[in-house]
Amino acid sequence: MLFYWFFNKIGDMEVFQLYLNFLNVFLETSWIWSPFILAILFFQSWMYYSQRLYWCKLDWILLEVKPPKEIESSPLNMEQIFAGLWGSFGTVGNKYEKYIKGMIQDYFSFEIVGLNGEIHFYLRALKKYRNLVEAQVYSQYPQAEIKEVEDYAYKLPGDVPGRNWNLWGSRLVLSNKEAFPIRTYPYLIDEVKTDQPFFDPLAGLMEVLGKLQLGEQIWMQILFRPEADVKRNELVKEAYKILGKKVASPAEGVIIADIKGWIDAIFETISTFISGEAPVEKVKDKTADMPSLAQFLSPGEKDMIKMIEEKASKKVYESKIQFAYIARKELFTMAYVSAMFGIFSQFANLNMNALKPDKATMTKASYLFAKVRKAYKQRVLLRMLRTRSFWEKGYVFNIEELATLFHFPTIAVKGPMTPYIGSKKGGAPMDLPSL
Repeated sequence: MLFYWFFNKIGDMEVFQLYLNFLNVFLETSWIWSPFILAILFFQSWMYYSQRLYWCKLDWILLEVKPPKEIESSPLNMEQIFAGLWGSFGTVGNKYEKYIKGMIQDYFSFEIVGLNGEIHFYLRALKKYRNLVEAQVYSQYPQAEIKEVEDYAYKLPGDVPGRNWNLWGSRLVLSNKEAFPIRTYPYLIDEVKTDQPFFDPLAGLMEVLGKLQLGEQIWMQILFRPEADVKRNELVKEAYKILGKKVASPAEGVIIADIKGWIDAIFETISTFISGEAPVEKVKDKTADMPSLAQFLSPGEKDMIKMIEEKASKKVYESKIQFAYIARKELFTMAYVSAMFGIFSQFANLNMNALKPDKATMTKASYLFAKVRKAYKQRVLLRMLRTRSFWEKGYVFNIEELATLFHFPTIAVKGPMTPYIGSKKGGAPMDLPSL
């Protein structure tokens, strides 16, 4: 009655009645559209349940790697390791495994962790991939030492975050479309000239992690799962847009083409019957015949196209990066958070792409119930770091970008707490007598 009085006063009773009629028709036809809505909700709920049930059955393993000290090469070795791990692609073989069993593509997590001033390199993978991971590491770093260890993420006190401990962290996202690469190690070598055999972009991270005191920790986790090679076509589309070239549509099957032809013919017949006019002949799209815009591109745009095509020329992974700084409250300082963002900023190319914190997961809150909301986001992020879950859609990195973000420190890194094996290991002599 209040709405009737209100609309009667303003003289829009007819408009209000029109809305009521529309609502009435909408509800009376619910038997038509509600099954589709319920089917979508059921499908989403089933996928949520089946995928997590499958994920809970997975058997994970955490390996710690102590690299050799005399690494004089660039991260190209690590790039080859990422290329070898791409062989795990194809976990989900068919639709039955994906939609009924809930199977998901297997993924890995490579982690750089600072614990109380000690630096550790961890490789987390499914137990069935242990031999694959170890073989790839030994093939590039024969003198490395690999051993299975307990998960450091579950060694924290139970009150983190809480009265005695604080936590600041976030998931990192890209500032631009995933087709645009970040600055990788070949460009850092060209831009930074030193007297060292190689300028290591992770030297600053090693220094920061080595400065941590007892009761301080920094975790950086890089999760990645192999993507199909057809992903390259989506990346190249961005280069085509800059060039002004028409992007070719994916090839259609014979059956789909026939169905589309029948649908177009039916709509054309109905339109002709209603209007009484002959169908208008479609005008040929002439944009495909136009010359390329390459000659009008600026040097920066030409570099964009070059780097996009370089990114698409290598194997790609769907990736996610997350990190956290955890410390006792009397030691906690945002200076380490700023230092971490300073390290990530060296991979930024303002004309291409950069890493930035994701506001949805950043452990920061303001205004109403800020303290409660911040504590909730801290607990959620800590759970993400512990489980290394990868349900959300990530962003595409190729093996060169991943090798830039994670590789073992080279001889140019002089950090005192950088982990190295103490001595070389060798096999027994060939002529050693046996008992």
